[in-house]
Amino acid sequence: MDPHDWGRAMALALTRLAEQLAPEDSEDIHSSIVDRGLHLKISDEPGGVTITVSTEPIPDAAP
Repeated sequence: MDPHDWGRAMALALTRLAEQLAPEDSEDIHSSIVDRGLHLKISDEPGGVTITVSTEPIPDAAP
């Protein structure tokens, strides 16, 4: 897997999380994830990997 793909996947995961957390009329969605504890899970998939980022513990994630 190309390292650039990892960077793009992480950026997309963080952007989607920020969009979910930000107020609807927010112009700076990324400020919604500043100073939050984030949880990361990387799952192996047949076509690559799935990257999940959340502010809550991810079920089935090893400590």
